[in-house]
Amino acid sequence: MRVVHAISGIDPRNGGPTNALIGLAAAQVRAGLDVRVISTWRERDAFRSAARLEELGVKVRMVGQAHGKLSRHPQLRTNLLDVVAAADVVHVHAMWEQMQHEACRAAQTLQKPYVFTPHGMLDPWNMQKSRLAKQVFLALRMKKNLQRAALLHYTTEIERQWVARMNLTPPTIVEPLGLDVEEFDSLPRRGTFRAKHPQLSDRPIILFLGRVHYGKGLELLVPALAMMKRSDAMLVIAGPNAEGYGATIEKLMAKHRVSNRVFFTGMIAGQEKLAALVDADLLSAPSYHENFGLAVIESLACGTPVVISDQVNVHPEIVAAGVGGVVSLDVGALARELDRWLDDEPMRRAASAKAPAFVRERYDWNQIARRWGDHYRGVTR
Repeated sequence: MRVVHAISGIDPRNGGPTNALIGLAAAQVRAGLDVRVISTWRERDAFRSAARLEELGVKVRMVGQAHGKLSRHPQLRTNLLDVVAAADVVHVHAMWEQMQHEACRAAQTLQKPYVFTPHGMLDPWNMQKSRLAKQVFLALRMKKNLQRAALLHYTTEIERQWVARMNLTPPTIVEPLGLDVEEFDSLPRRGTFRAKHPQLSDRPIILFLGRVHYGKGLELLVPALAMMKRSDAMLVIAGPNAEGYGATIEKLMAKHRVSNRVFFTGMIAGQEKLAALVDADLLSAPSYHENFGLAVIESLACGTPVVISDQVNVHPEIVAAGVGGVVSLDVGALARELDRWLDDEPMRRAASAKAPAFVRERYDWNQIARRWGDHYRGVTR
């Protein structure tokens, strides 16, 4: 089975869709599929992801340097026709760039079935941003492309329900994102991250892991930190500063007089990220919107409970498993829930004990990739 994944960018700073694609493609290779990725690029950092994919057995074609809001490149269609011609199935990721439209066109021209994964970009929160431009792009191009897909893929049932309002007729599936669970077999020794950052001492750590960007919930988390009864708690913000938004958060910290309780690490990965997750008492993701929430699953794989908003789409599973707390988009509610989890050590220990098995049962990339083999065979038939 020859699969081509088409995506508009694999810069590691892009976050969710890039990380999801790397994990899925590598797992599909392990499952015996012949996997290729075609992507445009803007910055040279994207080639780091390309090199990583090649090491994992995934063939990669980079097209660029792309320009403009749509990540255009004059050779994109030619490259897509060449790559898609050798494929049995095309898997298109995300929504709003030239790549997705041209990938669908190439598949249609060559009569290849294609699977479409919007990665949450059709939900109401995302559609509010640049609303008019997206509505026009959807009407002129993408709705037709979605309608002609052999299969529409959503990562949660909540996302499927959101998109149902568009009355699209292709069959749909819900398949979660996952983790390479073997990476969590040998975790860093507890205390490693604290030892590297002695300013944390033995104080409770609330970890935020993700891009420092509007909508990720730091607008709630910083004032919630100021409202908490646990004035000894430290907030560690681990992630890249997207579009200079860190300066806005620093002003918010100063306004609420918690600058001495917040610590920025910048983007972390690998063992350093695992060490931060192991040493954290809680991971908090109070996002205004999170289509899946991979950092939440990574935290649970390390045995660290989570406190998330009810806009993180895996929240029903978190509640059902008893591995974290869920709150509305309210500063006071968030502060109270963080206090509740920090004050109740038996509850944290119980959640920590259950969390790794919960992740391995539901979010193992190897199991998910094997199911994708069945999905692809279904659409090629």
